[in-house]
This record gives sequence, structure tokens and C-alpha cells, in this order.
Amino acid sequence: MHNLYVPPYKILLFIILFGFGFFSASILKDDQTTLPKFDIPKPDFSFDFKIDLNISKPEVDEEITKPTKSWNDVSIQTNGTDRKYGNLVGIQLVLQPEDFVKEEWWRERIEETLNKAKSSAIFDRKTIVILPEHTGTGLIFLEEKSRFINADSLEIALKTKGETFSLSDLFYLKAEKMADVYVRTFSELAKQYNVPILAGTIILPNPKIVKGSLVLDSKGPLFNVAIPFSADGKLMDPLVKKSLLTEEELKILSPGETTQDRVWVVPGWKVAILIGQEVFDINIYNRLVGKPIDGLISPSASYPNMKWQSIDLEDSNVWKTEGIPKFIKSTKAQDLVQVFLAGHLYGQQWKGRTFNLRDFTNEDQVRSVESPTILNLYF
Repeated sequence: MHNLYVPPYKILLFIILFGFGFFSASILKDDQTTLPKFDIPKPDFSFDFKIDLNISKPEVDEEITKPTKSWNDVSIQTNGTDRKYGNLVGIQLVLQPEDFVKEEWWRERIEETLNKAKSSAIFDRKTIVILPEHTGTGLIFLEEKSRFINADSLEIALKTKGETFSLSDLFYLKAEKMADVYVRTFSELAKQYNVPILAGTIILPNPKIVKGSLVLDSKGPLFNVAIPFSADGKLMDPLVKKSLLTEEELKILSPGETTQDRVWVVPGWKVAILIGQEVFDINIYNRLVGKPIDGLISPSASYPNMKWQSIDLEDSNVWKTEGIPKFIKSTKAQDLVQVFLAGHLYGQQWKGRTFNLRDFTNEDQVRSVESPTILNLYF
């Protein structure tokens, strides 16, 4: 058996310490306010899971829907009376990039004006129809989608195809398609309405008419050209290449020869073709002196900030004071028509005003650039 003897002093010490501990615990339990309280910080394990859902997504490149017309009717203004000698019909078109996206949309806009002229009985076997400069150039918008068409500027639109992609690149890329649509459309329209048509102009790489067909040089320089179509829908000479270019045009275009033939012969008519600011060059008129021509016709365009030498081409009056009316008497022509393209392009408005002049003195000019207008001049 073990010896369990404990000295008395140890027992007494145990009793004293136990009693003190019990007594202290009772005091703390009864009155906890006597001790200072400490706020122990709790660890913050919360996380801010807020996500910015306004993340810019890549713009969807959507198909363009058929544009609605910004105008209700085609106006007709007539200068002179029908003496059965024939007439010059200048058609001021109003177009926007969306109108060129589909071949059928573009054709429809043009045909609406031809329908109006035909229903008004102003077409006959001695009629010549003249459309504005760049009527075909806008075909660079063929098959384009929303990112290109709805860009804030042409420069931004081109960047959607690549940082270094240029306007020249676009013309070369689309040249064959543009030419096909252009020739097919005007061949059919000229034949359908039985009138010769000067189909405005179009920018193409060194185009030529070879055995009745339009032939392109895929690596040739770009020219702004006016191409005539006969009443039976055939391509006609002369194909005129614009020879006087603004500084902006020179960035992508080459000038045509100033000595080129520019007299278009149709049944009952001989007219000389001048494109845009060529009308300001006396040297062109000097080459026409003595030639048996009846009229001068000019497909033209006037766009914002357009200048040639010291001439402000946005001023519609300067085309009359310094252009064809100033020089026509140096030729044998008695009548003239200068036809402008109107419309909107990347927020900018083209506002050239189509006008004509009969017998040197009787002038007519479109009243609005907001809707298509037919200016009919009778000889």
C-alpha cells in the first residue's frame, strides 16, 4: 500500500488559493463593468464582387437594310419649248452611301428619275440624258456593311479594313465588280428607255473600250472617266478621262490627256464632254474652236472644301461666272448643261446646283438640292 501522507501546510495553501479563485470569479460574474472592455477587430473576409457589366463589345458588322428615300418626288423644270430639234436632259441625283450597297437599290434610285421623265413625255429620238459626276464612283459601297457605312468619316471607314488600307486599295479591290454593275445597269437603262445616256463618271483603273466592251488594267493608274451609252445600250466613244484634278483628287487619280477626243456624236447631235473643273480651262475650249458641235455638257460634283487653284468650287455661282457660260461663245455650241450630284456622305452635304443655258442667255437652275431634279433644255 502506498503512503498518501500530505503535509498540513500544503493542504492549507491549497484551500487558500482555491477560495481566492472562486471568490474572484464570483465578483467578475456579478459585476463585469469594473473591468475595461476592449474591441478586438474582427478579420474582414468580405470581398467586393461588383463587376462592371458595361464592357464595350466589338461592334457587330450588320447588313444594311434598304434605305428609305429622303424625298417624295422628282421635279421637272423645262427651259424652252419643244420645236422637235431635240433636248438635253440633265438629271440631278440625290444619293447617299446606302443607296449603292445593292445593285438593285442604286438602279432603282436612277430609274425613278428616268420614269418621271418618260411619263412626262420629254424623251424622243433626239434626247440626250446626262447624269452627274461620280454617279458610278459610289459603287465602292457595294456590299458594304454597317461598320463601313456608318463610320463617322471615310478615314475611319477605311480603318475597318486595316490600319494601312487606303482609298486607292478599295478602288482596285472593287474595280471589276463596280465596272460590271455600272455597264450592266446603264446598258439596260439606255435600251429600256431608248435614249443615249452619258452615265456620269466612275473611277476605274485605266479603262478602255475595246470592241464594244469595257476593259480594265488591274494594275493601271486610276482615272475618273465619263462613259457614253447609245440608245440601244452599247458603249460608245469617246471615253473621257478627267484631265484637271484638285489636290485631293491627285492623291489617288491620274489626269487624262488634255488632247483627248471629247466630242460625242449621237443621232442629230454633237456635244463636247467636260468633267467637273475642266470647265475652267481655256485650253480645252481652244481645242473645240471651229468644230461642228451643238452643245457642251458637263457631269460635275461639288463637295465640301473643294478647291481648284484659287477657285472655291463650293460656290455654285463660280461655275457660271468662270465656267462654261464664260467660254461657250468661243465654240460653235449654243446650249449647255452642267449636272451636279447632290446628297450626303459621312455627314457632309454635296450641294452643287445643276443648271443649263439656252441660246447664251436663257438660264435655268435647280431650285433645291434636297430632291432629284430633271432640267430639260429644248433646242
